[in-house]
Amino acid sequence: MEKISIIKKCLEAAYSGLKTVIDYALPPRCPNCGAVILADHSFCVECWQSLHFLVEPACIQCGFPLPRDQQYEPLCGRCLQHPPSFDRMNAAVAYDEISRQLILRCKYGKQTMLARDMAKLMMRFLPIKSNIKAVQNNLLADKNCPPNMSSSSPQTPLIIPVPLHRWRLWQRGFNQAALIGQYLAKASGYDYDCDSLYRRHSTKPLGHLTPKQRHQMVKNAFGLRIGKKDRPLAGRDIILIDDVFTSGATTESCARLLKKAGVKSVHVLCWARVIPQDNFL
Repeated sequence: MEKISIIKKCLEAAYSGLKTVIDYALPPRCPNCGAVILADHSFCVECWQSLHFLVEPACIQCGFPLPRDQQYEPLCGRCLQHPPSFDRMNAAVAYDEISRQLILRCKYGKQTMLARDMAKLMMRFLPIKSNIKAVQNNLLADKNCPPNMSSSSPQTPLIIPVPLHRWRLWQRGFNQAALIGQYLAKASGYDYDCDSLYRRHSTKPLGHLTPKQRHQMVKNAFGLRIGKKDRPLAGRDIILIDDVFTSGATTESCARLLKKAGVKSVHVLCWARVIPQDNFL
């Protein structure tokens, strides 16, 4: 036992020394501008201050920011008029130039480690009982970050990413929403499932379409594989992960399908949300 202890201390000392050399030769950099920073997976002061974090007051269902200087109802007018299928929606930041560049570099520049940076800022919306700081440190400490795939009771939240079509997945090599979901699952200890929800057919890019056209395009785009004994969906609290929330057409289609399968609730969690410029103030 004494030899093992000595070997362990030697390995720890060697790792610490190697890390110091690596940090000196390849210092941590801001994921947006590339400026040298103190720690990995953090932003420099300028970029951090430029991010528009979405905070209260906001609609308790869709998370849309509400005026700060006015009395407001718990639900926004849109949710009152057209209640969404999901029970709650949160996004870490508003969709602006910085958040947009991170998404584009992750998706098309294949800088997949940026998914961890986004997941870190999305953590605050997860209903985690343990200390948030310790959980975030756990997220950064694990290099492989395998998701928790163990079976659990129906009451345990289940993280599900919005899926890509198999051909899009083959072309890109990864699903950015799935990468974010894996990091969140590892950090929170929640279950993770990227198999049950799938995209039945490929859809054209939605960026140029109106909200009505978006909803029509994805109306029947998704399907569910249900009946697995080791991971039932009925009665589960689902956390649906996506990268960007624009009109809500994609998440609405997924949430409606999940509700039909008997899930208890659907909490949509995204990295960025498109917000009118006036709501930044």
